[in-house]
Amino acid sequence: MLLEQLLIQPISRIDLIQPWRAAGKKVGVVADSLLAGAMAIHFADSALVFRSPLRFARCQTGTVIGVRSNDEPVTLGYRFDVVPSQDVDGLFAACEPRLSLTPGQWSGLSRFGKAESVFLLADLSCLGKDYFLRLRLLDRGWCSVSYRPDLDGAIEFSPENARAEVPRVFVNSPADEFGWLHPASAYPFVLDGQYWRTAHPQDWPWPLARAWRSQPTSSEHRCLLKAALLARFAQHGSLRRRLLSLPESILVAGVPEGLIEEVAAEQLGFMVPDAHGSPCGNQHQSQ
Repeated sequence: MLLEQLLIQPISRIDLIQPWRAAGKKVGVVADSLLAGAMAIHFADSALVFRSPLRFARCQTGTVIGVRSNDEPVTLGYRFDVVPSQDVDGLFAACEPRLSLTPGQWSGLSRFGKAESVFLLADLSCLGKDYFLRLRLLDRGWCSVSYRPDLDGAIEFSPENARAEVPRVFVNSPADEFGWLHPASAYPFVLDGQYWRTAHPQDWPWPLARAWRSQPTSSEHRCLLKAALLARFAQHGSLRRRLLSLPESILVAGVPEGLIEEVAAEQLGFMVPDAHGSPCGNQHQSQ
């Protein structure tokens, strides 16, 4: 492991990129864990960076740490690198939501006195089939950095072997965790030759919005929403990968229960709905 240069160094801060967001909960925190799409632990001059391949890479494999007897690679699930601290910002788009914490703000992590958070040791561990990196900190004991494909490919930083349990997710707005599933999330697409800013009914082309606004529970309205979501995910490969990785049902405001699962089952990469081949026939054409 290329971590020797960071040993016996105090941690200055930890950056959470795409921190976990749940309505009414503290940003970036679930139980005793920190959760985010990527993390950067900063030392004096360098930073240890963890990135979710599901969110930040086309290659969906994590950092390889070994090879099994059948030549199958063993990975950590996430990508990790040691980079100059000043280079961390350049690894992520400026628009990505971020949260920076000092060691004293690591809510929920055990503390043993008032010593500095000094990085002492690192090794690899395994829980079931999942491998992860363990970090030994002077004031906090062993901590784990794990990959959570069941939580939208999040990186979890937690007390050793602790794993955050997240109840069924309710997505009320695009700002929530899994907000990219919400119809109003800002991922534009083209359907029937028309530009749609979002899949939310308020952004539907005017003839469609006028025809179906008064019938939000009708089968035709549901079918049109499905066609819009299919087109959106088909035209945004990174979202499609995340959609197809959803572990269980998620309730999304404004979306009939079960529709997200139907959309995922369509194998979105192989078809973009249009006026002649949509799942609803041509019912979603302008009225």
